[in-house]
Amino acid sequence: MKNNIITPIYNHNGIFLRQIRSFVCRKGRITASQLSAIQKYWSLIGIDFQLKPLNLLSVFNRTAPVILEIGFGSGESLVKTAINFPDKDFIGIEVYKSGIGSCLYSAYTYKVQNLKVIYHDAIEVIHKMISDHTLSTIQIFFPDPWDKKRHNKRRLLNNNFLKIISKKLIINGTLHIATDSESYAFYILDEIQDIKNYKNLSKKNNFIKRPTSRMITKFEKRGRLRGNNIFDLMFQLKK
Repeated sequence: MKNNIITPIYNHNGIFLRQIRSFVCRKGRITASQLSAIQKYWSLIGIDFQLKPLNLLSVFNRTAPVILEIGFGSGESLVKTAINFPDKDFIGIEVYKSGIGSCLYSAYTYKVQNLKVIYHDAIEVIHKMISDHTLSTIQIFFPDPWDKKRHNKRRLLNNNFLKIISKKLIINGTLHIATDSESYAFYILDEIQDIKNYKNLSKKNNFIKRPTSRMITKFEKRGRLRGNNIFDLMFQLKK
């Protein structure tokens, strides 16, 4: 398992160029069991970051719809979803090692065969490892909202990124986003409205009811207890 979650960029003088990221690079706390899971199961379930597109047929040894989840946290809902949909293949991206460890442990414990995880910055993974028109669904649940105005530039789901990931979807593929930040939800609607090949699947052109396929996470439960509304957005890629 490679430990660099970003690829460093330098100018012509060899000076490191700091990039604006949607996450904060931090070591964080990792338990002994999470670390053990990484050591034992990464070679079975993990995919190291690489500078060439994945061959999905080789990765999963079959042809099936592929769902990409960006920022899966502990992996609780991702693993459950993979179990519930054995006819689909799942790739999860996460930048925090504790989440990777938890996800690997659960996936191995439940003998999940249709799930792989990547420990790296999602933007780089999308650019380098995911071929165009290969994903049936991209799901991004509860990304950091960066609600303070001075932090808005860190938001992952800006117009540019939404355009980039649209190229990775197959025609009629879906982009599913969930957030408990009202300001972020409306920000996403504004950012995506001029991307013509996205069709909002909400009848009111805003939000949809939570699909039963999206598991309720511990994070979401805590948000509801705090009185936060949950916003689900779903878009379909059209020609």
